[in-house]
Amino acid sequence: DWEDHLAVKHFSVEGQLEFKAILFTPRRAPFDMFETQKKKNNIKLYVRRVFIMDNCEDIVPEWLTFIKGIVDSEDLPLNISRQQLQQNKILKVIKKNLVKKCLEMFEEISENKDDFKKFCEQFGKNIKLGIHEDTTNRKKLA
Repeated sequence: DWEDHLAVKHFSVEGQLEFKAILFTPRRAPFDMFETQKKKNNIKLYVRRVFIMDNCEDIVPEWLTFIKGIVDSEDLPLNISRQQLQQNKILKVIKKNLVKKCLEMFEEISENKDDFKKFCEQFGKNIKLGIHEDTTNRKKLA
C-alpha cells in the first residue's frame, strides 16, 4: 500500500499470556478483498521475534481481513506445527484481544468525521459482515 495508514494500534498484553502487537487500518480497501483464492489475512505471527507464519487464518475473524499487522507471542512454542496452532487455546485468546483492540481502533477513527467517513466508505461491507457473524461484539459494531 502506497498511502499512509488510517489508524495504528500498538499494544502489549500481559497476564495469563504475553504478546505484543501492532495493527494498521489501511486508508483504502484492497480491490480483491472478498476474493476467495486470496490469502485470508495480513497478520504475521512471530514467536519470540522469530517468524512463524503469515497466513494463520485463526488469528482474526473473516470480517477483519483488511487489518494488517504483526503479533509477537512469548507463550507459543517455537517448534509448533500448523495443526497444533489451529487447536491452540493461546491463539483463541490472542484472537479475542485483537478483535477488542480493533474495535477500540475503530472508535478512535470515529472521533474524526472525515476519517470515519472514508473508513465507512471503504470498509462498510466488512463491518456489516462483522455485525452478522460476530454475535459477541454485535452491539459495539452497530
